[in-house]
Formats: sequence, C-alpha cells, structure tokens
Amino acid sequence: MNKVINFFKKHKFVIILFIFSFLIRLFVVSVVKTPIESDFKTMYEAALEIINGTHFYKGSTYFLTWGYQMGHVLYQSFLLSLINSVTFLKVVNSFITSLIVVFIYLIGKRISSERAAFIVSILYSIFLFPLLLNTVLTNQHLPALLTLISIYILINIKYDKYIFKSLIAGVLLGISNILRSEGIVIIAAIFIYSLYLIMKKYDYKKIMVSFLLIISSYFLIFNGTSFILEKAGLSQNGLKNMNPTWKFVLGFNYDTNGMYSESDAVLYANDKEKAKDIVIKRVKDYKKIPMLFVKKSKILWFNSDLSWSIGYISNSLICKVLNIINQMFIIMFSILSLFSLFSLFKEKNKCQVFISIILFVYFGVYLLIEVMPRYAYSLQIFEAILACSGFNVLWQIIFNQMKNIKIGCFKSNNNV
Repeated sequence: MNKVINFFKKHKFVIILFIFSFLIRLFVVSVVKTPIESDFKTMYEAALEIINGTHFYKGSTYFLTWGYQMGHVLYQSFLLSLINSVTFLKVVNSFITSLIVVFIYLIGKRISSERAAFIVSILYSIFLFPLLLNTVLTNQHLPALLTLISIYILINIKYDKYIFKSLIAGVLLGISNILRSEGIVIIAAIFIYSLYLIMKKYDYKKIMVSFLLIISSYFLIFNGTSFILEKAGLSQNGLKNMNPTWKFVLGFNYDTNGMYSESDAVLYANDKEKAKDIVIKRVKDYKKIPMLFVKKSKILWFNSDLSWSIGYISNSLICKVLNIINQMFIIMFSILSLFSLFSLFKEKNKCQVFISIILFVYFGVYLLIEVMPRYAYSLQIFEAILACSGFNVLWQIIFNQMKNIKIGCFKSNNNV
C-alpha cells in the first residue's frame, strides 16, 4: 500500500492530468456524434475492406496516388480487427490525446516550472479544437504522440546511452511518418538543433553519430514498411507519394490563399507534370507571394474552425459560441508562446531552443504547401509546450508589478 501511495505522490501530476483528460474526452466522444466524411471516410472504408478480405480500394486513384495514406488505413484496420466499432476508434483517440497532454506537461516542465507546465497542460486538455477532434477519424493523433515521445527521449539524452536512445527516437519518428507524412519536418529540426549544439561546444562526434542513427533508423523503418506493403500486395505504390508537387500547387494558389481548391484537384491532383508546370507558373508571379504568406499565416495561426468535429450541428448559435471560445484559446496560447521568447533569449534552455526550432520549421513548411486551420494541430501542441515558459514569464512580470505596488504603498504610508 505504501508503494502505491509513494508512486501516486511521485507521479501525482501525471496521473491527475491523464485521468482528467481521458474522462473529459470520453464524455465528448459519447456526446458529439461526428459523421465520417471526406478523406477520413475513404480511409475508414478501406480499413473495413482489409478486415473483410475485400480489396477494391487497391484500384482507387486516391490510394494509387497517395500511397502514404495506407499507414493510417492499416492502423485503423488493426484496431477494427480487435473491436469493429467507430466508437472504439474514438475511445482510442481519447486515450492517445490524453497521453499527448501528459507529454506536454513532461516536456513543458523541462523549460519552465512544474506549476506552469501543469496549468498549461490542464488548459490544453480543455482546448476545444484538439478536444473535439477526438471525434474525427483523423490521422493526426498517434503520429503527434509518437513525435512527442521521441522528442522527450532526445531532450533526455545525456550521451551515456545515446546510441540506443537515438535508434528508438528514429524508429518512433519513422512509425509516425508511416501514419502521417510529417516526420521529415522533425528530422529537419533535429538537424538544425544538432548544429546548434555543435556551435555550443557540445561533443560534436556524439551529436553527429546520434543524428545519423536517428535518420538511418527513421528511413529504414519507413522505407522498409513501404517495401513490405508493396510486395505484400496491400498497396501498389507502398507508402509513396506519386504526386509530391500537389501540396505546393495548393500552397501557391493565390485565389484560395493557399487552401484547398476543387478546380485545382480536377486539373492537377492526378497529373504530376501539369502540377509541376502550374507551380512554376505561380511561383514566377513572386510579387503576390508576400501577401500570400501573410494570409496563410493568419489561417494557420489564428483561424478557428471546428467544422470537422461539429459542422454537422444545425444550431448555428452553438457553433458560433464554441468557435469564439476556441478562438480565445488560440489567442491565449499564441500570446503565451510569444512571451516564451523572453526566457529563450535570456536563458537559452536547450529544450526550449529545440521546441522553438520545431515550431519554426513547421511554420516554414506550411508557408509553401497547402494550409487549413486543422493543420495547426501539431503546431498548437508545440505552442502549448512553449506556453509553459511564457506562463512563467508572465507570472513573474505580474508578481514583480504587485511587489512594486506593495512597496510603493508601504513607502507612501511611512511618509505619512
């Protein structure tokens, strides 16, 4: 019994965060009945085909072009083979995103105080956008968790067991990339972070070996899985993207501010050569690019869009109120993450530098490719981590101001 009590005392914040987050998510997925739509419906139906032994999806242009979506399809087919229920998939989402809250806390307290990390994690756990997204069969949740675990491993490397930890981090990023092709963003951030550590006079040999192990295991797990899927006949093109220019076609569409375009989809989604030509043509119109980047930045950082989760609700007032609340959270996390810059420039915490690099690399990538508010999911997780530091800075400013007011009042009373 004493061991249980001691374990709870030692890990009380982690346990409280997980239980609170999981319960509120279970409540949401039991109340909000989001229909399966768009790409999520295509992937869900393909997952059902796999467990039912039919494979009509193989002839689908969608999977022939976007082979990288097969990772999420296989993941869902595995879960559905255990319990064939959409509700079960959403409960698993809830479990995974509750762990995301926990890792925001664990990483956040490395760049701030335990109190700040706990408060910000609680706030993130009730942030409507990621909370309601548990009802959507999106491929964003598990990859985000695997990425956070790999980051947690990397920030705790003391280069005593760095070989094993680097390999594990690379494998986790590889699996994350199988499920959602964003892993290269983290790899790019790790490369920049490695250069930063070398500039700070850390052991460059160990740092470079660590990076090479990460990138080797990352590519091995991803390309190996792609090869297996292709040879097993589950996916004709493995996990390959047969039209890598497509996202740039959308990203440089000045008329839609870099968002999805149905007319672009008809013309360029399945024609790689036409896609390349239109990207070149749009990039040449470089005078429009600065304003395009400004508009894309607003969409990515500040636009509230809960339509994926509650768009089916006919009561527009409820949707409007929830979007306003969501917008307040977006602004709050943005402001707190900006406040973190004060401590970043002052203290130069390694972990905070790493998270900041990841956030800026993500942002740089999305300036070039398609954007929509839903894609801010990953960015907002890293914003929340930086917000832990920002909360500390803001708390200290408020504390110092209150202290000065009290001192001022005390001196005033003495003068009387």
